[in-house]
Amino acid sequence: MVYNSQSFTDEIIRTMLPNGEYTMEKNKFIFILSRASRNPIEAVGLMRIAANMKAFDENCEVDFFLIDEAVLIAKKGFAETITVQIEEQTVSVGELLNTLIGDFKVKFYVCPIFMPAFGVAKEDLIENAEIKPSSHLGELLLEGRIPFSLSL
Repeated sequence: MVYNSQSFTDEIIRTMLPNGEYTMEKNKFIFILSRASRNPIEAVGLMRIAANMKAFDENCEVDFFLIDEAVLIAKKGFAETITVQIEEQTVSVGELLNTLIGDFKVKFYVCPIFMPAFGVAKEDLIENAEIKPSSHLGELLLEGRIPFSLSL
């Protein structure tokens, strides 16, 4: 399957709001990611969309909530082991992660329930990763964060 990242992002953005309009003014998003190595295109897709959104408007709030196998993305060195072939180029989850953290200061909330099952300890976490229970995700949603996930 081949994705054109710009048209893919444009299509996602057009469908975010019920009326098809999209403004970055006051928008806050929480990207919910559940898979990393089992379906890396999902991680790449969400990370590219998040990076594009921050590039379009640095004032929008974009953060990630990692559950299930995706908690591995918050483990130092793991994201660098995941690559995907898209449009005849290799895309690194590690490079996207570094862009999101370094350039855009995106936070990665890690659900602690899944950490032991995937061998992730607090001392293993990357910069900008915080351990937060699922109740924190509920709080973010109640505060008006727009949830975003992909099923590819």
